[in-house]
Amino acid sequence: MMTIQPLNILGAELQRRSAEALSAAAPCDREPRQLLVEVDNPGGTPLHVWTSRRAYEYDAASGVLTLYLTERTPALPDTIKMISDHPRTPSQVEVPPHSRAKLELAVPSVIRRRVPGKGLGMAFVEEAITRIEQVDLHIQFADAPFTKPPDATPEEHRQRLRTQGELARATISPTGTKE
Repeated sequence: MMTIQPLNILGAELQRRSAEALSAAAPCDREPRQLLVEVDNPGGTPLHVWTSRRAYEYDAASGVLTLYLTERTPALPDTIKMISDHPRTPSQVEVPPHSRAKLELAVPSVIRRRVPGKGLGMAFVEEAITRIEQVDLHIQFADAPFTKPPDATPEEHRQRLRTQGELARATISPTGTKE
């Protein structure tokens, strides 16, 4: 695998989304807050940067929200079996050479945590994501777009998503509305 120029994560700002933006958003993207993440491509080739959130974690005690814009997410616990695995090609933006871009990311308002349940099923509790002091970002990028070959199986597509490109990481304190 060829090493490409790094993607630099410069900063982030938390914002409340306007009523107009919320009503225009797709049903799966109607979160009241968004995070604007500024990234920089210092290299000489365009970079294709994920904007799709694959997973997230939240620690209420420390106020740290972790966002995974990558297929490289923590493994599921052994007690959870994936029944239906349909990998999706991520939304992405192209950051031209020697340029900056802002990624607009919906900030989830709740996280569902597994709790001990009765019987064979799993039980969950929803916890509000309120105070965000820091955001731990994992952003996948590559020098070619992330695509799905027409004849790829779900397993082949997932493997390609996991291995294509590089990963930029940064833990930052966002500016703006933290509650």
